[in-house]
Amino acid sequence: MLSRPWRQGVIAGGAAGLALVAAMYLLTLLTGLRPLPQLLQGPVLDLMSGHLFGFLIDTLQHAGKVVEEAGLIFTMVAALAALGALYARLRNRRPRIPYLALLLAAAGWAVVTLVLLPLTGDGVLGLNEGLATPIQWGILFAIYAVLVELSMDALAPRQLDLRRRSFVLRTPLLVSGLALAVLAVRLLPGWYSAILRPPEAGATGPAPEITPVGNFYVVSKNFTDPTVAAKGWALNIHGEVSNPSRLTLDQLRALPSTTEAVTLECISNNVGGELMSTGRFAGVPLRELLTRAGASPTATTVGFRARDGYTESLPLALVMGAPEILVAHTLDGAPLPPSHGFPARMLIPGHYGMKGPKWLEDIEVASSDRNGFWENQGWDKQALVRTTARIDSPRDGFLLKAGLTEVAGVAFSGSRGISAVEISTDGGRQWSSGNLKGPLSNFTWVLWTYSWRPGQGQYTLKVRARDGVGQLQTANDSGSFPSGATGYHTIRVSVSS
Repeated sequence: MLSRPWRQGVIAGGAAGLALVAAMYLLTLLTGLRPLPQLLQGPVLDLMSGHLFGFLIDTLQHAGKVVEEAGLIFTMVAALAALGALYARLRNRRPRIPYLALLLAAAGWAVVTLVLLPLTGDGVLGLNEGLATPIQWGILFAIYAVLVELSMDALAPRQLDLRRRSFVLRTPLLVSGLALAVLAVRLLPGWYSAILRPPEAGATGPAPEITPVGNFYVVSKNFTDPTVAAKGWALNIHGEVSNPSRLTLDQLRALPSTTEAVTLECISNNVGGELMSTGRFAGVPLRELLTRAGASPTATTVGFRARDGYTESLPLALVMGAPEILVAHTLDGAPLPPSHGFPARMLIPGHYGMKGPKWLEDIEVASSDRNGFWENQGWDKQALVRTTARIDSPRDGFLLKAGLTEVAGVAFSGSRGISAVEISTDGGRQWSSGNLKGPLSNFTWVLWTYSWRPGQGQYTLKVRARDGVGQLQTANDSGSFPSGATGYHTIRVSVSS
């Protein structure tokens, strides 16, 4: 059990730590200071094995980033509580050390600015983000020092007169309560929308051919996605090219464009999952941009960089043979929404969404291969979409009435097409063919239906698909890491008379 000074220090440091974290998020709103828990996302991913990260993604889905940020906030407050315990210990044993709270706060400032910020890519003292960064962190730790001192006085009130004692006893409670209120106002709306976002296509019934933009799945690596203004944005095309260029958004839109219906799927989509949507994208074929730029015939790779630091690459030969690969600027007849990469994003049909960076800013032609952001975490470099099928209606656990029932869903195989969908109503012992609706393009999902007349009882329904050449999808159940989930989507329903 902790001794009394240690307990007092933990309480004081924790209360002051909550205040520091709350003030940090307030500065995010006021000055643009990037919160440390969000900055540490990259280093945390680097420390995590691909299998563990894949398991967490499969398990948590949209809640993953919320859990990660909340965990890092807790870790930060715990570290500051430990610093408060050290302060209490030293204050009890060596009470004559002047400005002890400020000295320990300065040590905390040094750890953040000289160790943690460089690990995140912000440079020593965080100067890559500007001179204001170390100054703001200095202010935050000064606040921490003052509050630790006040809280310790509150928790050791024997030295105080009765009037001041009544005030300072409330300090830890007031500091903690105010800090928690600020954090709740700042973080809970974003966390709520991340977890309880509008349902993706197929989440509440049969998916439409074109997913409404408001229901189009959204996944990114960021806690807070970048906001990019059209004015001042330019797409830089450079590297091993004879005619480097910078295209403004107006110039990009003025080039001949292609409109394509494309289904996008996240590589972390579970079997039967909802991280899959279809839209009509318009943009400029990437190979036309590279031809205009004069890509070197000896180059081998096209690299992409986005505003949020996300990177990806494709073989140049693949790009030059695929007119469907677009620098897209429009979704369903309107400019890309911010969450889908405004002003421009890469659209790479037949590959999982991780291959298509949003908020695109830089295209480089090179002779050296390079891994993208997720490939550095161990995910599949090619990221070719696996054949999959999903039951949208009925839903798992539904109670149905005996009689004619229409089973419906979607099947998708990237750019390989779908030749057949098969449904089993007895757990996989017997299979029947479903009815297919023709796809909108070679790059979209196929809607399927199956007329079923069950009697009373319990049923296990499974679905599987065959790609355009008749190859059956993989039956073996596996998680999404590293190449996408496999297995047959399975639901259980009850039928009453």
